[in-house]
Amino acid sequence: MAELGKIKLITIGDLERKLGSTRFLRFVEECEQGFKAQVQEIADYVLAHQDISFVFLSGPTSSGKTTFSTLFSRNLTENGKRTHLISMDDYYSTKSPIYDEQGRPDYESIDALDLELLHDDLQSLEKMQTVNIPTFDFKSRSRILEEHKIINPQPGDTYMIEGLHGLSDELRKDLAKERLVGIFIMPYASLLADNRMLDHVDMRILRRLSRDVFHRGATALSTIDFWPMIAKAEKEFVPIYLKSADFYVNSALEYEYSVIVPKAREQLKISINQYMEGELPPSNNVKAGIFYADLNLAIKQAKRLIRVCNKIPRVDPIVVPPDSILQEFV
Repeated sequence: MAELGKIKLITIGDLERKLGSTRFLRFVEECEQGFKAQVQEIADYVLAHQDISFVFLSGPTSSGKTTFSTLFSRNLTENGKRTHLISMDDYYSTKSPIYDEQGRPDYESIDALDLELLHDDLQSLEKMQTVNIPTFDFKSRSRILEEHKIINPQPGDTYMIEGLHGLSDELRKDLAKERLVGIFIMPYASLLADNRMLDHVDMRILRRLSRDVFHRGATALSTIDFWPMIAKAEKEFVPIYLKSADFYVNSALEYEYSVIVPKAREQLKISINQYMEGELPPSNNVKAGIFYADLNLAIKQAKRLIRVCNKIPRVDPIVVPPDSILQEFV
């Protein structure tokens, strides 16, 4: 059973003392090495237990699951254990999503997935049968089968399954327990001044809105507006999946406060200005025909985050290494 362990605490003063090109780059390296050490520890465990074939990774949104999976799989492959990545995002149900009362689509609950199909595919892999992993097209809500995603199992292969519900008992119930290992990943840190300013949930909100703005064409306010749907699902599954994991990975990198936060702050300000000028685009996180689920609440939360973020020193994101977990968000 995994546990969160001790929370990472950092202050504005800590960040200010790290400023200066040489000092901050050393700070970045220390943070990155600390994260990679966690990756290495679990990879060493899997390599030492050759009977392990399935690695299940779970964690809430914006925890760095995708980058962790890539780094972890690369580590195993480079050490002679061929590893296949399987994203649960490719196993969304082709049915129309369910919406909450305010028009937010439910992509977070386990019911949004075709768990039966993924379960059957994993069973086939365990039996050394060929499987064509689908690619989910969100626009058409259909699955595409591509030749390059065909897996022809070989003895000793490892399969890394990552997703919000990667530690679901329903998914793993028929696989041999001695062949499984479970990992839970989540940033667990707080930025402090006189009292707590940004907790680990705030940090994931800022990570998420940065990613959504730059990679998904969203507005900062639309991400905040959608967050209640995310929070509802996480309240249900985070304690359960953490408890069922064999390992916990803290994906908080202390230097990210000076890199992610200022970028997110600018996007929050842009959204607020667009609203004030009557130019705010509709949210892409609600049912067609609805502007925002709860725009007043989203604006209130955005203004709170802006007030906090204004106090944090800014560092150019160029300091983020190419293989960093933060690349998902910058």
